[in-house]
Amino acid sequence: MYAKTATGLAALAVLLGAGTATSAPGYEITVDSRAVIASDHTVTTSGTYRCTGSTELSPVYVTASVRQNNTSMSGESQKAVCDGELHTWQLETGAFGGIHLKAGSATVQSHLVQIKPRSGLIPIETNFLATTEQQVELVPQS
Repeated sequence: MYAKTATGLAALAVLLGAGTATSAPGYEITVDSRAVIASDHTVTTSGTYRCTGSTELSPVYVTASVRQNNTSMSGESQKAVCDGELHTWQLETGAFGGIHLKAGSATVQSHLVQIKPRSGLIPIETNFLATTEQQVELVPQS
């Protein structure tokens, strides 16, 4: 249950995150310049990341949101492997409630977010370790 809650909080953190490219030392994240949009309007984004220091109690997640005009969508997050090596990430953002994106230009914002337990009213703290924003081209799935 903790992992599912942490994943949801990491996805929420995407919507609340900043729009500038920043990274803590030892952390980096990139977004590929192309994203794929399927016939059901699911958008698949991808890129690379590098991180260190993740633990079971303080996991790191890759999150992404896609924005086109006044519409912004985010999907599931991916648990990061923080071994200091460069890894690829790929996330899907699904359309819901008639809200969807179209082929063309969009902006992807991606984060490495660490979830830490803490005491107090809000028992989880989110730390943005790396953030980037990239203009992408949404291309139809072939």
